[in-house]
This record gives sequence, C-alpha cells and structure tokens, in this order.
Amino acid sequence: MSIEQIPTKAPVLNRWIYRPAPRANARLRMFCFPYAGGSPSLFRSWVHAIPADVDIMGVRLPGRDNRIKEPAYSEWSALLDALEDSLPELLTGRFVFFGHSMGAAVAYELARRLSAKGKPLPAHLLLAGCRAPHVPRYVPAIHHLPDEEFYEGLRDISGTPREVLEDKKFMALLAPTLRADIQLAETWSGTAGEPLDTPITVFAGAEDALAPPDRMPEWACYTTGRFTAHLLPGEHFFLRTSEEALLGHIRATLESC
Repeated sequence: MSIEQIPTKAPVLNRWIYRPAPRANARLRMFCFPYAGGSPSLFRSWVHAIPADVDIMGVRLPGRDNRIKEPAYSEWSALLDALEDSLPELLTGRFVFFGHSMGAAVAYELARRLSAKGKPLPAHLLLAGCRAPHVPRYVPAIHHLPDEEFYEGLRDISGTPREVLEDKKFMALLAPTLRADIQLAETWSGTAGEPLDTPITVFAGAEDALAPPDRMPEWACYTTGRFTAHLLPGEHFFLRTSEEALLGHIRATLESC
C-alpha cells in the first residue's frame, strides 16, 4: 500500500522545533520529546540511523537552547495548550511521537489531546523510560526541595556529574528549567480515558529505578492497537548507554509505519 508523502514544501518551522537534517520529501515525521532538562539536540546523531524518508523534529521546550530566557512550564495544562497551539501545521500527514522519561509523558498526553479533539493521531507512539500513567512513582519527589538537596537528588536520579552541580553560575541558569521539568515528571498521574487507537512501543532499561522494567508491559492497556515492549541494558538513561540497540528497534518500527 502506498503512503502519501509529506508535501515537499514543508511548513514554516518555529522556535518549538529543532530539525537537524531537513528531509523535504519525507513520508513520515518523527517528533522527539527529550527528558527533563534535555535539549532536542541530543537527537542530532539519530538522522544517520533512521530511515532516509523520515524527518526528525526535535521538540524544543522553553527554558533551553535559544529559549533559555523563556520560563519553563511546570503545569501540564499550560504546556499542552502551548504545544497544541504551536504545532498544528506540523501535525498533519503521517507522523510518530518518540519520548524519553518526562518526554514520553508529554508525547502520550499530547496524543490524548489530539484524540479527544478528533484530530489526526500519531501513526505510532514510542515511549522510553516512562512508567504507565497508573503506575505509582517509585522514588521520592525532589522538585520542592531547597537547592542543595535538589541538586543532590538530581545527581542520584540522573547521574549529573558533581562538577556540573557545583558550577554555581551554570546551575543558576539551568536550575529553574530543571526544577520545572522535574515538577512536571513528578506530578504526572496521566489522563484517564479510552485507550488510544494507535500502536504503542515501549523501551525499558533493565536496571531503571524510575520506570521499573517489570511494570512497563502495563502500557498495553493504553492502546487498542499493537503493543510491543523491548528491554535494553542500562539504567534510566539507557538511550545514551544503549543507543545503538534502541535505534535499531526504532528504525524497524519506523520502517513498518
């Protein structure tokens, strides 16, 4: 069956999108949502590993990169409203969502918004390192803690090097965004509703304490379509330590879309 290509003349992009290697004749757009505090530039190298007819669109939230002076969102409704208002011209044709950790929650919630309004859905949801909405948090919240305790918590959950956390100028710039993102992640309980009519593939780190691998299959109840789960070596940030294996699975999924 042939799949209609995305128009050669791509819509004008905005500050929400980082497009590392524009592919005007792509048949599929892949929106990538980074983890808390993350920049979409982390997806730059992915263009060499995914099919040549897929256009990567990294989602750049406020508070990072060239949006560093914009306050990051700490409330789900405001973030989703802004995303929905900013991306309508791009959420057309055929597209998929990928997200890691907080980014996976954002991808899922945006898909729910689209579904509730009868708008086109992603052809596939690829969710990495993120517990299913009904699964409780397994580690204490840190977003409300004083700076020093918050920084220690960041080191424990993300492996942020101590030298980075001790760089007071750098942390003064980055901490508000990190705190807002972590608040989003820690206050997320998911949106109730009917399962999405789109396939879901999840990726779990074998030693991930934030999204325990034995609970990841519970995402299956959130789709009426095909469900697939992959277990990869590593802790929470296995997308860095097991990147090659992760991209192999992503490529196979994209080729089937």
